[in-house]
Amino acid sequence: MWLLDFLQNLSLTTMFLVILAIGLALCWIIILLVRSGVRCFSLDPKIPLPIRDTLIDSISAIFALMMAFSAAGIWNDISQANTAIQRESNALENVLALARSLPADLSEKMREVVNGYARQVLRRDWPAMASKIPVDDPIYEASDRLLVDLVNTVSAEQSRIAALPTVAPLLAQIVEARSARLVRITIASAGVSIAQWMAMLMIALGALFTVALCHNSNFAGQALAMTLYTFVGTAAFFVILAHDRPFVGAISVSPAPIVQLTTAR
Repeated sequence: MWLLDFLQNLSLTTMFLVILAIGLALCWIIILLVRSGVRCFSLDPKIPLPIRDTLIDSISAIFALMMAFSAAGIWNDISQANTAIQRESNALENVLALARSLPADLSEKMREVVNGYARQVLRRDWPAMASKIPVDDPIYEASDRLLVDLVNTVSAEQSRIAALPTVAPLLAQIVEARSARLVRITIASAGVSIAQWMAMLMIALGALFTVALCHNSNFAGQALAMTLYTFVGTAAFFVILAHDRPFVGAISVSPAPIVQLTTAR
């Protein structure tokens, strides 16, 4: 959804102001629609409509539950993504360190594969993760294949290196890197779905319409109540937007640990 991509790539301050501006625009459009609708139906705008305040409470409760349900799990995604990337980087650094105990030609080959893997992650995996491409997409196969190549390389040289005590830890670190990689791309493809965003938006609009109807007999009270409700709703949407995609935006996860591997020796 292009609007989400646009908003989540803004700075935090700009994102909040843009969301607030959109919210206030919708707020006043709803006020105009409600007041125009009352006149169209020949109702007296000074007489309160038969809409109870308890309806606002009910819709607000549904909105809060929907926000909580949609946001469940995203709060720790950035921390988990950082941890996964650090695990992946540390495991591959350990691979390079353990590979120094191998014959020179094999050690050099493994170093080249690790460097190539890091470049592959930055060139293909990172943009794919920013776009929330699903875990099973073929775009991720190239990087995984390089880690499999490391295992195959070690296995093919068993006759030469089987007696070395570093072989078992070396394979364990490659497996650890694959595990961390899977966690990384799984977190990237998670988050709030389009259906959830649409549901939250419709419930929020429903709540604003209800507030406008309940306070239609008092324009100043209507405008104040709508503005306050819009500000609160904007804050809720802002928090979820800022945390929804760990690899996009001002607080996105840095690829620095992977970048270091492109030149590691």
